[in-house]
Amino acid sequence: MKQKVTTISITALMGLSLTLAGCSQGSTPAAGDSTGKQPSAAPSKAPTKNEPVTLRMTYWAGSQLTVDKNNAVIELFQKANPNIKIEAEYYAGDAYNDKINVQAASNSLPDIVRIDYAQIQNYVNKGILKPLDEYIANKTIDMTGVADVNMKGGILNGKTYGINIGNNALVMFYDPEKLEKAGVKAPGPDYTWEQYEKDMQTIKEKLNIYGDTHLMQTHFEVWLRQHDKALFNKTQDALGYEDDKLFIEFMEQQLRWQKKGIISPMGVELEIRGLEDGPFPKGQAAFGGFSYWSNHADIMETQLKKPLGFAMYPGSGDGKGMYMKPSFFHGIAASSKHPDEAAKFIEFFTNNLDAAKSLNAYFGMPYHPKLVAGMQNTFSDTQKRVSQYLQIVEKHSSVIDPPAPVGGAEVGKLFTNIRAEVFYEKIAPDKAAERFRKEANAILGKKK
Repeated sequence: MKQKVTTISITALMGLSLTLAGCSQGSTPAAGDSTGKQPSAAPSKAPTKNEPVTLRMTYWAGSQLTVDKNNAVIELFQKANPNIKIEAEYYAGDAYNDKINVQAASNSLPDIVRIDYAQIQNYVNKGILKPLDEYIANKTIDMTGVADVNMKGGILNGKTYGINIGNNALVMFYDPEKLEKAGVKAPGPDYTWEQYEKDMQTIKEKLNIYGDTHLMQTHFEVWLRQHDKALFNKTQDALGYEDDKLFIEFMEQQLRWQKKGIISPMGVELEIRGLEDGPFPKGQAAFGGFSYWSNHADIMETQLKKPLGFAMYPGSGDGKGMYMKPSFFHGIAASSKHPDEAAKFIEFFTNNLDAAKSLNAYFGMPYHPKLVAGMQNTFSDTQKRVSQYLQIVEKHSSVIDPPAPVGGAEVGKLFTNIRAEVFYEKIAPDKAAERFRKEANAILGKKK
């Protein structure tokens, strides 16, 4: 397909935060209409059966590969449905959400909208999206056999507004060769924080390398979930836990590891500049828990030139801590004149085996049982093991927390700064907990 591309500056997306995100997206900015045609300002009247229909679609693209993958599925769909044409437009960075808001205000939103998890609540609140429950009920979008944990992220106020297009999950990588050499058993679903500390101590004594790195905000959020709490409360105007003991214990155990020398120094970790950098990918640690996601497995194995192990965070065996992270959702605009055809495309993109083979897990691993089975002969060895890992996470997961509130990013920076002060021993964990609560609540109360 001919591409029409306009460059948009998104310098902020070029940093490590995007690299470590849960979505398998590149970081090269792009915007345009992937069919080379300008989208029409208003949808046409509803068609009769098999009458030619043109659907508009919009999606976020940070690389040409994203555009190519999307176009490949569109071409497959159009061959299977010759009466339906898809005109797709794509944008990068903040320009994507800005464009959607402008189009919604002018009643010119495309029929099919790709939605990031962080934005779906916002879109539903604005009335941008159409509920999809009727299409799931009549199996136009066939979710038969799909575990609830793969659907919950797109359900708001009791209605389904988004269909997950692929899964990722947090992962603690480990080097099986190093663990075997140290006489340490590979972690399974019932791995505990206590055993994790013992194993890191053994690894340090036997191999003279680090066990892992310090824990980050992603670990703290899982830690809170393991204690039936969340980082933010339900109204998102304050922290979601009342007992600062949870914060204190989280920090104190790491100070203990730090003093034992079984995790890498903060100075080393602050120099990490990308996925290929840091103690684990350099072979200097046996565990890699540095906020990695399952879609980073190929990068890690390529870097270390060996198969790796994938484990849930310690303490996740009871099914409270871990969760499935949707890479993106597909939704239908509330203003669409062709919702039936749009639902048909969402079904094809999500559940068609040829489409799944074309995507090759680019937007996260497929989760529909028929695709998981059908893709096994197509997957690489790494993808097969990632698929197996995600099936384990699926069995030991609870519903993903709501998207972060408006002040979430600012609270994240605060956590990072206070965390550093704790580990440089400039502030005690109890005082750090008090300060984090006071300043975080002030941010959230102001932003609400």
